[in-house]
Amino acid sequence: MKRQAWIDYIKFIAMFMVVVYHTPPRFDTAREVALFNMGAPVFFFAAGYLFNIARQQGFFNFLRHRARQILVPYTTFFIIFYALWLFVGRRMAGPEEMAIDTATPLWQFLQGTPDVVLGPFWFLAALFSMQLIYYPIKKYLPGMWPLVVSLLLSLSLLILPDVPWLRYWNLDKAFLYMPIYAVGNCCKPLIDSFNFNSTARTLLWLLLAAVGLAFLVVAPLTIDRGVAYVLAPEAVILALPLYAAVCKWIEAHHGVSRVAWNVAITSITYLALQNYLIGIIKMLVKKVAGPEILDESILLKIGVAVLVMVALYPLALIVDRYLPFLLGKSKSRQ
Repeated sequence: MKRQAWIDYIKFIAMFMVVVYHTPPRFDTAREVALFNMGAPVFFFAAGYLFNIARQQGFFNFLRHRARQILVPYTTFFIIFYALWLFVGRRMAGPEEMAIDTATPLWQFLQGTPDVVLGPFWFLAALFSMQLIYYPIKKYLPGMWPLVVSLLLSLSLLILPDVPWLRYWNLDKAFLYMPIYAVGNCCKPLIDSFNFNSTARTLLWLLLAAVGLAFLVVAPLTIDRGVAYVLAPEAVILALPLYAAVCKWIEAHHGVSRVAWNVAITSITYLALQNYLIGIIKMLVKKVAGPEILDESILLKIGVAVLVMVALYPLALIVDRYLPFLLGKSKSRQ
């Protein structure tokens, strides 16, 4: 089967957006919302597109497969960073981190919300929950019904915003972003038409993306933030045709990129390490140029994000090639 390089480009761009989002300085709330939603949620779209239930040999085989690909790296990276946090990290972070009970990260790990030690892994917990919920929906409902059910589950958060059990294994975020996953999975023929082959189609993708991005930027400032939060995935969906069309254009003009491919297959390692590398670079920059240097410079924010992407590249390859067991792999895909 021919590799769909545009998916690699989507993952590469989305990962860069994630790194930019986590790099200081922080924008105002509205722009932060837009930046975040053009990053992590797009991975759900790619995962949905690649999911093919016809290739699965029953739910329990699917569960075992996803546990190996998600829960193994979730566990191994947590163990590594929890040890680092206990002996080094909390002392470097200061009094607030030292005040956190040593059992708190362990409890968060079991709950699927490792905020203290490995915050970005909320994505893995949410993806795992999402895929286990989506599997029977796709199995027993035909056509576009999985997308309809996913939309209803997402919108249910408008009336279930404070239900405690939804926080376990990021079920709330699994519900929230499931429409993006379902669009990727249920709309493959439509997605395959996302390109710039006609002026009318190009203008339509641009218009939809403009509407979606405008909502992400304006909504948190003009309507209830809880409502804006729940409706954000629908705004992301409007931007996906342009997102995919751009990546297909890159594939058509540049073919398969080994760099984008490697970032795509090592995205979990990027997700695990990026915040720590950002923190190290931030400390070095502040030490050299002063504590205020990162407060205002957007260009420096992007520059640090680029540096993090470049610096993580060899580290991610080393993990994939020589330590594949950390990722739940029997061997490297290189």
